[in-house]
Amino acid sequence: MYRRQIAIRRTAKVLAASRFVLAAAVLTEAWLEPDHSRPSSGPALQVLWLYMGWSGALALIIWRSWWWDFRLARAVHGLDIAVFIGVVFLTEAASRDPNHPFLVFAAFLLVTAMARWGQRSCVITGLTLVMAYILGGVLFSKPLQSIDGYQYAQWLINLTVLSLMSYLCGADVRMTRLAPMPAAGGIPDKRRAQIMAGALLFAKTALNARGVAIAVTGTSDPRVDLYRNVDGQFTHEWLSPGALTEDFDTAAVAALFDIAKGHRILAYSDARLEPVHGPFGHGLPDRCGVATGILARVIALGSHGQLLVWGIPDPCIDHLPVIALLAQEVGQALDHEDMAVLAQSIAVTGERNALARDLHDSMAQLLAGTLFRLAALRRTIREGRNPDAEILTMREALRSEQHQLRSMIGRLRGGDRDRTTDIVGELQTLMVEMGEHWQISTSLHSTCQPLTVSIRLAHELRQLVREAVANAVRHGQCSRVDLVLDHATQGLLQVSIGDNGQGFPTTIVSPCPRSISERIDALGGQLRIASGTTGVRLDIDLPLPIAA
Repeated sequence: MYRRQIAIRRTAKVLAASRFVLAAAVLTEAWLEPDHSRPSSGPALQVLWLYMGWSGALALIIWRSWWWDFRLARAVHGLDIAVFIGVVFLTEAASRDPNHPFLVFAAFLLVTAMARWGQRSCVITGLTLVMAYILGGVLFSKPLQSIDGYQYAQWLINLTVLSLMSYLCGADVRMTRLAPMPAAGGIPDKRRAQIMAGALLFAKTALNARGVAIAVTGTSDPRVDLYRNVDGQFTHEWLSPGALTEDFDTAAVAALFDIAKGHRILAYSDARLEPVHGPFGHGLPDRCGVATGILARVIALGSHGQLLVWGIPDPCIDHLPVIALLAQEVGQALDHEDMAVLAQSIAVTGERNALARDLHDSMAQLLAGTLFRLAALRRTIREGRNPDAEILTMREALRSEQHQLRSMIGRLRGGDRDRTTDIVGELQTLMVEMGEHWQISTSLHSTCQPLTVSIRLAHELRQLVREAVANAVRHGQCSRVDLVLDHATQGLLQVSIGDNGQGFPTTIVSPCPRSISERIDALGGQLRIASGTTGVRLDIDLPLPIAA
């Protein structure tokens, strides 16, 4: 069970508190200047007093409202830059103190830009500071002749280097990382509710939220699945098709909303924040009775929906990328489940087709041959001959088929996974049995004896040969079938099955027995068919390393 809570940076509050502390520090430094009676120190102190008061009031506002933090962010950043430039020159004219908080103030501005808007804003802020400092030096150099040129150049260099280092070192300041959601166990296509319950608990615990809801629908089923976890209670209900998963802004990834205090909605997309002025879908929040929370889109290959989280202690803008990642995790979990269901379906279809081929090439052909021999037995009895020999032969054929059926059941249970056998001996016995069963002549010639292969390949070859012989007798009315095995080519088993029957009808353009061709394709081999008035020959190439 997931029990780890995500630490939210709460950027706005940290920056607001830092601004107030920095303003107080700069004011204290200027106030404690040994010679603050100089004319230049008066305006600086007035500006700093005003700035510190403004920073304190702003901190109180931001501490209580994420909406006003967003609305005032850019204007406050511009005012910070203006105060920085003005205070630096007003205090620099009266002070050559190396402990002047110049670099701290500049670092605060760069970090603010990086944390709020990313690298591009950090670059713009750095360029603005450098250019403003150069322009300020030009403007202040004449009225304030006391400016130290060496100190001015040193501070300019420091400011430039600080801007570059902030850009390089702060590349991932805004990146949000999230531990992967625990995988659900169970059988695919039977565990969807379990996956959603785990996702709800994951989001609820990670954000210390009171409630979490996921509304999701698939492409094949128009109904909406609504999963909720409120105060630790998980519920699931099906809703009729509606606007629950369709009325959220499709251009946004997540949204922070506070309907209780007015139409205050911030949409988050591509690490950018935009206020929502037009209609905003309240389908899922209204259904859950939520007026303040965070909504995120859930996108998967076969379904889509929304993730709603509410009851978060002190929600803020920093929650938006986290919610977006949580919704992405939910979408990936749904994708994994759909892929697991698809893989299971493909596996079941493959096993079903393989079982159908085995039944066709074994039981169906056995029954066909048994009917053929029963007709012959009936003639024997009518003619007054002793049927015991034929009955014993049929009994042995049925006993052999029973053994093969048990082997097939063992393979289905995985019992023959690591066993091997001599395929030459297996096919030699099979050809004798097939000759007696169909009352024809058979032969086997092999250039490789013995040849050890896996039980799986031996089974496929036996079934393939059985089908070929049965087809030659039933459809070609042949009296002889010859089997040739050749392993002369390294890694390639060549199988040739020829008969002296009538061949395929001339009306068939491309004769290709379905069961035989499917087996060869499954083994990665190739099939060539030669048909004429003197019979049919099947030439088969099988790659032993792959097929075995």
